[in-house]
Amino acid sequence: MRLSSATIYNQSLNAMLAQESAYQDAAQQVASGTRVVTPSDDSLAAAQAVNVRQAISANEQYADSRSAITTSLSQEESTLDSINDAISSAMALVVQANNGTLSDADRESLATSLQGVYDTLVTLANATDSNGNYLFSGYQSQSPAFAENADGELVYQGDDNVVTQQVSSTQTMASGDNGASIFLSVSSSAGFIAEAGDNTGSVTFDGPDVTDTEDAAYGTGFTVTFSTAADGTAQYSIDGADPVAYTSGDTLEVNGLSLTLSGTPVDGDTLTVSAAADADPDLFATLKNLISALQTPVDTEADQASLSNTLSTASRELSNAQDNVLTVLTSVGSRLNQLEVLDTIGDDLALSYTERLSGLVDADYTESVTEYTALQVALQAAQQTFVSIQKMSLFEYI
Repeated sequence: MRLSSATIYNQSLNAMLAQESAYQDAAQQVASGTRVVTPSDDSLAAAQAVNVRQAISANEQYADSRSAITTSLSQEESTLDSINDAISSAMALVVQANNGTLSDADRESLATSLQGVYDTLVTLANATDSNGNYLFSGYQSQSPAFAENADGELVYQGDDNVVTQQVSSTQTMASGDNGASIFLSVSSSAGFIAEAGDNTGSVTFDGPDVTDTEDAAYGTGFTVTFSTAADGTAQYSIDGADPVAYTSGDTLEVNGLSLTLSGTPVDGDTLTVSAAADADPDLFATLKNLISALQTPVDTEADQASLSNTLSTASRELSNAQDNVLTVLTSVGSRLNQLEVLDTIGDDLALSYTERLSGLVDADYTESVTEYTALQVALQAAQQTFVSIQKMSLFEYI
């Protein structure tokens, strides 16, 4: 078979170009350290690498979310610590106010101190993050959580929602808590509250205390209403039932609760007992009532009874408020601990994904260099062969 010079030339050229292409590919592998540069290099590995890169990207997004939530929860934790300290200060002032030897001026001084606590709590309730968003407003993060209405009452302006973010492929987490759950709520373990009405007599109460949790009506609130019997003696009724003669020092046993009464009631005086959660808990209203009571002069036994009842109710309400804040604080700490665990898992996943991706697309350096050297030699041989073939012509001998 005869081969034309053109055929020999083209075959040699194609062989040399193929060698050069393989050499360039090997050189790129050595330079980049990557075995799969295009899908054609290894279609299966390339497809798997796409999935791994997507997993890496998602893992990085979850890590960013965890970082943002950690910052928010850390700030909330610090704010809640300050709120707890403020409530503790208020409780200490209530203890001082219970001293029967205090004068009106002394109580006025305590009221001034409580006003300072109140102002501090309002500031903390309206705390903002580094972006100017209010921590405790729920979704209404551009508005203060609490503001005074036209009547001068502090009301909650936020909503009952909490901002959540995806922190892993299977878990979302709240990045904060709303003001209603902190300042207008009690924990599930809160007990019962007794509160006097607008009484004009000198009756006071001690309790309520739990005596029988097995009572069929346990947990149900009740109202004690005082009246005057036909003979002029005091009597009371429970939720409108038949009146019972009243004697100072009586202990009422109602719905598994006990309430000890003392003093002299006036017709129409009332006492209401209810579960703390049903008593419209409001930390700010509690402090306002306390301040008002301490600013009111005590001239009569009725005035002293009113102050004593207010202090008794406020003491329980502040204790419940503090327990609630501590419950939220525990929840924040638990979430921060979960984030630490998820960060560790995320770091492990990132390492695993990186190793998997490397196994799919990275080149073996020793193997790549060996192949690169071999192809370099082969290319040089092909080039020399091509040059030699170029000279295979009879015209070289004429």
